[in-house]
Amino acid sequence: MALPTEVQALLDEASRPRRTAFAQPRFTCRIFNSPWDQFVELWAPRAYAFLGQALGPFATEPAPEIISLEVGAHSAGANASFSPDTGQVRLCTYLENQPGLTLEKLLHEFTHANLNNFPEGDPFYEEGYVDFSVWVMAHAPVWQPYRDDMIRAAAYNIEVRRERGLQDQNDYDRKRWAGGLFASLTKGPFIISNLRNRKMEGNFSW
Repeated sequence: MALPTEVQALLDEASRPRRTAFAQPRFTCRIFNSPWDQFVELWAPRAYAFLGQALGPFATEPAPEIISLEVGAHSAGANASFSPDTGQVRLCTYLENQPGLTLEKLLHEFTHANLNNFPEGDPFYEEGYVDFSVWVMAHAPVWQPYRDDMIRAAAYNIEVRRERGLQDQNDYDRKRWAGGLFASLTKGPFIISNLRNRKMEGNFSW
């Protein structure tokens, strides 16, 4: 599916390398004990820089060390997490050697950090809106050569959210899927410029 021309232009512009007087943060990763740690360390600053251009300044700076997700969290179905209090990003070892999925989860958690001024606690907005936003942002050229893999990973995440929501087993899954669906129907691919404009106005409402 091709995005509207204006949306793709925004993503293209946010993907351009820029010279800046401020050093981009460096991230360390010691999760995998393999070259996949270096993969994460290479791409984390790129994801950070892209989000800064696409959505504006981060509300909460991601912690410089990306650490392993707790075993219990993965058993409950999570592959990554973000702590709004500390900025800590966690990734699961399951992501090793899966570039599209790794980048999708990294972007997802960094997006939480970027939007951390918005109200938290309601998965309808906090997760559903981010799920859909990540799918849109996965279309940016910055993710090459893994762009297609990342789009598939983001689409698969939304498919999983739909399946879990329709199982009607808990409030979290229902709200998360419904929030992403609502965002896709009301904001569409323009959700990125919508969130950016709200931040610029100081209007931190979803």
